[in-house]
Amino acid sequence: MISRFEILSDKTIRPDAERIIFCDGTGGKIFDPESDLELSHWRPNRTPVEYRAGTSTEICFRFLDNLLPGDWTAAVNNHVDVDGILSVYVLVRSDEAQRHRTAIIEAAEIGDFWGWGELPAQRLFQGITRLMRKDNPRESYEEAFRRIPGLIDGTDPETADIDASLAPLSRGIQLVECGQIVRREIGSRFTHYVIPASLVNDDQQAAYIPGFNELVSEKAILWPQVRAKWDAERVCLVSTERPSGWFHDLCFPGYLWADTEGRWRPTGMAYQDGMSSYVFSDETLIAAVRALQEIDRANGQWGLGGTNLPFGKELQDQFPVVARFVNIDGEAAVSGLSPDAVLEAFRGCW
Repeated sequence: MISRFEILSDKTIRPDAERIIFCDGTGGKIFDPESDLELSHWRPNRTPVEYRAGTSTEICFRFLDNLLPGDWTAAVNNHVDVDGILSVYVLVRSDEAQRHRTAIIEAAEIGDFWGWGELPAQRLFQGITRLMRKDNPRESYEEAFRRIPGLIDGTDPETADIDASLAPLSRGIQLVECGQIVRREIGSRFTHYVIPASLVNDDQQAAYIPGFNELVSEKAILWPQVRAKWDAERVCLVSTERPSGWFHDLCFPGYLWADTEGRWRPTGMAYQDGMSSYVFSDETLIAAVRALQEIDRANGQWGLGGTNLPFGKELQDQFPVVARFVNIDGEAAVSGLSPDAVLEAFRGCW
C-alpha cells in the first residue's frame, strides 16, 4: 500500500514526505494534523477511534480494512521492536501481510504484551527478535521484511533452531495442562498458579521476570506468554515453591501500559507520563498488601508498584509483576506465607 518507510533517528526532524503515517509511535511535534495519520497504541494517542485496537500492528490491519482516501507518502517509525517492525510491514507489504494476518497480530502480542500466539506467531516473534539490531534499525527492518514469510510458514533456514528455542512455551503449556503446575481460576478476573520446587532449577529461574520483547529462553519456568493463553485479561498470582518457603508474584495483564481498545483494565491503575510509570489508587489492593506484610514473619517486605508502599517505584521496572515479597535490594525473597494465605489476602480484589 505504501512503497516507502522511514525509521527516525531524530524525532525532531520531519522526513521529506508530504503525507505520513506514524505507526507504533507518536509523531510528536513533527506530526501535521492536516496531512498525517497516527496508527499507534502509544500514549498520548491521536489514532482515529475506528482503527483503535490492541497492538499497533492490529491497528494497521484495521486501517487496511477501512482506508482513508488519498495517497500516503511514507510509513514512519522511530524504534526497533516486533510490533514496530510488523506494523510497518502491514502497511508496506499489505497483500503479503493480509495472507498471514492472525500470525502477525499474535506475534506482535507476544512481543508487546507478553501475549499468547500459536507456533507460526511464536516463530515469527522469536525470529524477528533474534535479528533486531538497535545500532542499525533500517537493516533490521529490511531483513525482517525479507524473512517474515519464511518464519511464518517454516521455510526460513533457521526454523529448526528457532523452534527448539521455543520449547519453554510448549513445555509450560504441558505442565499446566497435566496439572504439574496447578492453575485455579478465582472468579472472572483472577487466577492462581502454583509451581512446585521439583520443576525449578534454582532461585534465579524461580524469580525471573522476562522483560519487554525478550527472547524466549530457559531463564523462566512459566513465561507470561503461557499464562496469557488462558489469562490474558486476568490478574495472576504466581506462587513458586522453594526449599525454605515460597516466592509470590502478583502479575497484571501485559497490555496495560498501552492505550488499548476494548480490553479489561483493573480499577485504580493509571499511567501518568506516557507509558513509563503508573500509579495505583485501588484501596482494596493496597489494604491487601498491607495485610500480607502484617502477617508475614519472613525476612523481607511486601511491595506494590505505583504506590507509597515499599518499593512502589522500583517494582514498576518489573512490570507485568506489580507486587511481590522482596529483600532490602528489591529482589525476590522467600515469603513465610503459604500460597493459600496469600490467595486469601487477594481474594475479592478483582
